[in-house]
Amino acid sequence: SIMKMEIGKTYLVKKDIFSFRKNELWTLVDKGFQAYFGEYNFIFVNDEKAKVSAVLQDGSEEDMHIYHHLDDYFEEVAHEYF
Repeated sequence: SIMKMEIGKTYLVKKDIFSFRKNELWTLVDKGFQAYFGEYNFIFVNDEKAKVSAVLQDGSEEDMHIYHHLDDYFEEVAHEYF
């Protein structure tokens, strides 16, 4: 089953993906699906308030493999954001 990434939750990066590096902590602040473009969008911020957007495209086999295996890359953690 697909990991449910929830807005407001913090995730530990388990292995490098996109511009995320292993052991970093990122909080999901927004997500959505743009049907017209077939894109899954995830926007994360870290404690330094840096913002990173991850886009997974419906038409990309590689992206969809990642989308269906997000738990290989991210692990939900309890994290005091402020």
